[in-house]
Amino acid sequence: MNKFVKLVFGFILFSFAIAAAGCESEYLGGDRNTKWKKDLSYMQKALPKKHVNLFFKINEEKFNDEINTLKNSVDNLNDDEIAAGIYKITASIGDSHTSAYKETLNADPMEFYYFKEGVYVVNTTSEYKKALYAKLIKINGKDIKNIQEAILPLIVNDNEGMVKKSVPKYLSNPEILHGIKVVSDTNKAVFTFQDSNGKIFNLNVSSMDKHKISEKFIVNETYNSSYPLYMQKKNLNYWYKYLSDEKTVYFKYNKCQSDEDSDKSIEDFIAQMLSFMNTHTVDKFVIDMRDNSGGSDKYIKPIIDWLKNKKLNNKNHLFVIVGRNTFSSAIVDTSLLKKDTNATFVGETTSGKPNHYGAVKEFELPNSKMEISYSTQFNKSSNNNSTTFAPDKIIELSIKDYMNKTDPVLNYILKF
Repeated sequence: MNKFVKLVFGFILFSFAIAAAGCESEYLGGDRNTKWKKDLSYMQKALPKKHVNLFFKINEEKFNDEINTLKNSVDNLNDDEIAAGIYKITASIGDSHTSAYKETLNADPMEFYYFKEGVYVVNTTSEYKKALYAKLIKINGKDIKNIQEAILPLIVNDNEGMVKKSVPKYLSNPEILHGIKVVSDTNKAVFTFQDSNGKIFNLNVSSMDKHKISEKFIVNETYNSSYPLYMQKKNLNYWYKYLSDEKTVYFKYNKCQSDEDSDKSIEDFIAQMLSFMNTHTVDKFVIDMRDNSGGSDKYIKPIIDWLKNKKLNNKNHLFVIVGRNTFSSAIVDTSLLKKDTNATFVGETTSGKPNHYGAVKEFELPNSKMEISYSTQFNKSSNNNSTTFAPDKIIELSIKDYMNKTDPVLNYILKF
């Protein structure tokens, strides 16, 4: 009987697989324009079925109108313009966990960062070393402010944190820039910069294999002990250091999940850190989540439970650092710390929202292989429906801070 049940179950699974393959095959093939139109039709059908609540912001009619308009324009658009159109559609949904991704081969060999004074180059290759720490003014004669305005419809523009996190990444992506008509050639562009003395200069920049860029960067991104603590050990999801002079435990929490290469689970790590604090004099406890992109929110709970009856649990001794990269489950953690502790929050406003869609899954468009991510649940961690988490004390990083390797956020806390 068991064997019969297994055979029936196997047949049912096989039938489902054949049916699914058949459904997808109808969207395959054809000429270039037909393939894009089939991809858009597939997305139009699949995304509403897969997303937990696709039409919480835009209605179904608007969603279909946007896709149909793009389908009708395919014949007159290049591939990058079509991809940009898909980014705009997923962004219009209003869920920062629902997005499109197109694999690119090349990138412009520059890493940008949005400081309070504007967008600057924080790393590049020796060929363009003149641009290191220079302010970006224009690309191909187009002002950076206008380029940013063209980028914004491609992202879920919930808050300033999302803008500051996303725009710099797009500025070094020649296919994105081509898709929004900033550049006409993805292989080269003219970048205009302003140096620290106010002098304006141009550089003719050629894109290169994005997988080879980091090995050619001037700045070694392992970031040794000469750099601020928040920049060190970026390869680790979590680590801590006892600052003996300040009697401070600094806990850098980069991702809410265990390190794959570590022989110690995140649960064991947290238990060991709390045990250390039980046996040492600790005047301040700093939880730095400014670079935490998420994972699982369950790991913060033992820390909160430990804090509840401790003298550290007050605004002068317990601090949480947040920033533009604080996102997803890290926002849930932040909300829990806000609700259940007396911590002081310092840093920047976050890109993530306290209440947000998440639990992400993906599917591919059949022809272009663009990846569409979508949410499968809604996370409510706050009674406040704010579009960001704003810290008690906002401190923005300046280009001078960065060049001098100082951390104004931690410095503020240690002097608090």
